Amino acid sequence: MIVTADDLGLSPGVTRGVLEAHRNGVVRSSSLLVTFPDGEEAAELARAERDLEVGLHIDLVGGRPASDPASVPSLVDTEGRFRRLPDFTTRLLTGRIRSAEVAAEVRAQAARARAWGVEPLAWDSHRHTHLIPPITRVVARLAREHRVRYLRRATPPRIAAAVKAQLLGAASLVDRALLRGIPGNDWFVDLSALPRRPDAAAVALYAAYPGVGEIIAHPGYPDDVLRATGDGLLLQRHDDLQVLTDDLVRSALGDLIRWRVR
Repeated sequence: MIVTADDLGLSPGVTRGVLEAHRNGVVRSSSLLVTFPDGEEAAELARAERDLEVGLHIDLVGGRPASDPASVPSLVDTEGRFRRLPDFTTRLLTGRIRSAEVAAEVRAQAARARAWGVEPLAWDSHRHTHLIPPITRVVARLAREHRVRYLRRATPPRIAAAVKAQLLGAASLVDRALLRGIPGNDWFVDLSALPRRPDAAAVALYAAYPGVGEIIAHPGYPDDVLRATGDGLLLQRHDDLQVLTDDLVRSALGDLIRWRVR
């Protein structure tokens, strides 16, 4: 079992929640955003945490590029910010996103993480964009180039009620050939995307599933920085934090939890 807290560095309140979920809960892995102003401080704080593994949360739809915006014009708006997911997806599917620019930006984000003292050997992405097949092709090639040792898949452990989980699972099936030979998880659950508020007893039951599973969550404390991003998980973040630090979850999953990369 792998338990990962995403969005490290999105805001001070999110970083605080991630670190609390590690210190007092079941989180052993986290994924760093290097495209937001609070990313560098988050990297420093995470490096000081005992036994917290930090990977790269590739961002193409949230903050500002690690590259010069002028060098990745198909990825940014007129203000030099990444486009939001709906606009990004539309442009991607109509051939207006250049794969060479995606590759350059992912390389720049990995380089920035290393400059901040984080060697990102586990990769995933903000809003799961690395699972969109045209992006998967680019990310898989770069993962091999950078000798990445873990790349997230999103296959649900069962037929999921949530449409989002079904779509991610379908994308992971399509991506299977592209990701062949790159280590990853067998199944995946996003606590923030469950149809109902995450329940500690239900989360504890995932301990019975076979294979290598990854449970991801988005713990945090809402703050003004987070609100300014238009974050769609503002209310769920505290719920995720409560579940990740729940005594029942800690008891059920504790001995099963491993790191993505060790």
